[in-house]
Amino acid sequence: MYALQDISIIIPTYNRAEDLKTTLHTIKPFLTKIREVIIVDQSKNDETKNLINLLKNKKIRYIYSKIPSITLARNLGVKNIHKAAKIICFIDDDVTLNKNYFKNILAVFNNNASAKAVAGFFINENLSKRRKFEIVLRKLFFLDNPDKNRARIISAYGNTYPKELNQVINSQWIPGVNMCYKKEVFREQKFDENLLGYTIGEDIDFSHRLYKKYPDSVFITPYAKLVHRASNVERTPTEKMAYINQVDHFYFFFKNKNDSFLERVKFSWSLVGITLLRTFNLLIKPTKVNYLKEKYFIKSLIYCLSNLKKIKSGKVREFL
Repeated sequence: MYALQDISIIIPTYNRAEDLKTTLHTIKPFLTKIREVIIVDQSKNDETKNLINLLKNKKIRYIYSKIPSITLARNLGVKNIHKAAKIICFIDDDVTLNKNYFKNILAVFNNNASAKAVAGFFINENLSKRRKFEIVLRKLFFLDNPDKNRARIISAYGNTYPKELNQVINSQWIPGVNMCYKKEVFREQKFDENLLGYTIGEDIDFSHRLYKKYPDSVFITPYAKLVHRASNVERTPTEKMAYINQVDHFYFFFKNKNDSFLERVKFSWSLVGITLLRTFNLLIKPTKVNYLKEKYFIKSLIYCLSNLKKIKSGKVREFL
């Protein structure tokens, strides 16, 4: 049976000392029993380091990584966990955990022998804000959309996340906002460091690879609740983000979904859908922001189509 002392928490952070401070406050009630909290700091300043020094808590360990990259940070944290840890929990630096969060994460591990990964449940505000016609179009083109009691990968561009969750479910992926893995998982795989710097899919890639090897091993529980405060600090500029978004989806396709004619058709069909949605949004609301989104989408798509071999081989940051 797993217990709190088996858990090591890893929190990658980048120039978000205030957000991190709030998150650590929600973890404070667990500090006496969990194994440790590892802060992997990639900041340009000393604010996070100073914060950890001020806390003076031996359970909170500080590691500095000079290259800002979520995949590097996650892998570095794993390399430095306590040898007695059995479960590694990744928490974003802008989340608030419910007081029963870890109790209910452990319950899934303890009640399911096949469990290798467990995530708690949060309300995805981005999905809930979408208009009905947009949700319908996204379903039609195999793009990300809300689901009920399911979390699936429906195409290289599309996944579903529960809008409602009232039971523990087997999942095809779990979100990086919160994800807990048995330590043994990292003997077989690590986070893909080709996805250097900011990336939109390292969590999906990692958890879906695990799901493909062990289909009954990935879970989401509605009883381990949290809030993703979604900090706006250090968000990637729009044009750069457009390229990252496009390239990472192409890479995910080649790596995880390019195994059948149907998946290749779904990939092309999804691109048609994204193009239509962006054009439709621009026609309905011809703002500068929507114009730039359309422009950057087309530029990034042309880049990907012109560099398929590079992307397929893992050279996914050469546009920087």
